[in-house]
Amino acid sequence: MIKIHKLASYTWVEVISPTKEELRQVTNDYQTPVKFQSYMMDRHEQPRATFDELSGFGALVVRAIADQSSERMLTMPIFLGFSNTLLVTVCHDEKQGKMLSDGAQVEYPSVVEHIISILFDTISPYFDQLDVISHKAEELEGMHQRSISNHSLDELAALKTSLVYLRSATAGNLVALQELQPTIKTNVTLSSSLMQQSMAAISDLLIEYKQCQTMFDVVGDVVSETESAFGNILNNKLNQTMQFLTIWSLVLAIPPIVSGFYGMNVKLPLASADQAWFYTVVLTLLMVVVMIWYIKRDGRFRK
Repeated sequence: MIKIHKLASYTWVEVISPTKEELRQVTNDYQTPVKFQSYMMDRHEQPRATFDELSGFGALVVRAIADQSSERMLTMPIFLGFSNTLLVTVCHDEKQGKMLSDGAQVEYPSVVEHIISILFDTISPYFDQLDVISHKAEELEGMHQRSISNHSLDELAALKTSLVYLRSATAGNLVALQELQPTIKTNVTLSSSLMQQSMAAISDLLIEYKQCQTMFDVVGDVVSETESAFGNILNNKLNQTMQFLTIWSLVLAIPPIVSGFYGMNVKLPLASADQAWFYTVVLTLLMVVVMIWYIKRDGRFRK
């Protein structure tokens, strides 16, 4: 889907979930570099900022959260192509498209101001998800004193997966913004006041992304420590279970040994007595008591 917004100082071409034919149409109609079509079409494109000197057209790719309601925080790329009089935005997710469409209600003085506004909109969901993940991590961290269920382990795995996507996306966006700053300063024509405001806004964005990255690192460390604690607790419980089974396997191995000997067709002590079965029971109990005493006396089976 392609929407054309004719604004006062530039034209905004809004593209949502494009086909190859639609991208060719945009490239032909607005003379954008053909090499940028792969950036527009690739749903796995990584953050980057570049500028084509020949056409005077720049490209910025950032990754934004696709669906905040999903358990796994997947990110999708948003392509921002720009020149002094043209802005081309391409996204592959309907919710991202709505976020960009909401920006059509505001008319910005320049393409750069519009791009900066989009970038501020993309970072807000990261902080929202950071709060959600932090809260879940605190809840899981508090389960050390309770039984660890399969559900809590699934939640922990989902948190780790989400953090991988989000940390990678914020780190990539940070690098792309660092590359964007000199690109705009060198290749985009703005008044001195607008250029100063734009550089200050990008600097603020860099600070926001650095804070976001740092906070994700902290939460990631908390989740990793929680996972390690869960592993230690589960290993300890497994050791206790194996110890319990080992003790009872030793104790319960005695009756078959005694009954096995007296079931053989050979002469054994007390085998010919009238109460031989009673003597075998007493012998078995005596050996069990001795085994239990030895196990308690031996330190290797202590918790």
